[in-house]
Amino acid sequence: MTQVSFLRHGAFFGPEDAENKFFCIIGAGATGSWAALTAAKMGWHNFIIWDLDLVESHNLPNQAYDLEHIGSKKVDALEKVLKRFNPNVSVKTFDYFFDASNPDHVSELSDYVFIAVDSLDTRKEIYEAIKLHPFVDLVFETRMGFTHAELNIVHSSDIMKIDEIISMLKTDEEVTEAACNERIITSLVTIISSALVHNLCYHASSQRNKTEFTNFGKTLYTLNPILNTYQMKGILGN
Repeated sequence: MTQVSFLRHGAFFGPEDAENKFFCIIGAGATGSWAALTAAKMGWHNFIIWDLDLVESHNLPNQAYDLEHIGSKKVDALEKVLKRFNPNVSVKTFDYFFDASNPDHVSELSDYVFIAVDSLDTRKEIYEAIKLHPFVDLVFETRMGFTHAELNIVHSSDIMKIDEIISMLKTDEEVTEAACNERIITSLVTIISSALVHNLCYHASSQRNKTEFTNFGKTLYTLNPILNTYQMKGILGN
């Protein structure tokens, strides 16, 4: 069987950099599904994914699904999307919402965790559960608006930073729902997902090669209509 070749970007990242490492994605919606597919395109091959939802027609423009997936569980559809690109990827799926109060759910987390759930209250609970998690290295989280987005990257051992992130999160009740045609824009979703995966691969590669990882802990993006970014830089040791 023909194998996917990742030679073209091997100077930055290759499958060997992610050997025995897992990319855990909590929420297989817009950023979650695109981050998974982008990671697979980069050479990532171990995924753990949680989501209860089904694929609906309005999901197709901003998520990594096709017409054939409508009505399927998102976790099952995303596994098919990833394996269609690379049959050698390993995908462990859970067709229910992640429960941060359930030790069995938390124990499944490993290496790199992407919090991509809609509920801000649930995000806070997941952050709390990940603090000092013995098997989690980096935590990624994105926040999407129609013309702006935010990417947070934090080490699971950085309690002060996690507490700061939690303190800045609103509650679900405080969020005002936007008009139905101003919820999310695909171009910004794919930009944020790509930036997240680039940092994911950068860190995994730096660990294997024992080089320094420069962590842009918080990056703000605006796309209205030109892309602008603002970054707050920090250093993570390896």
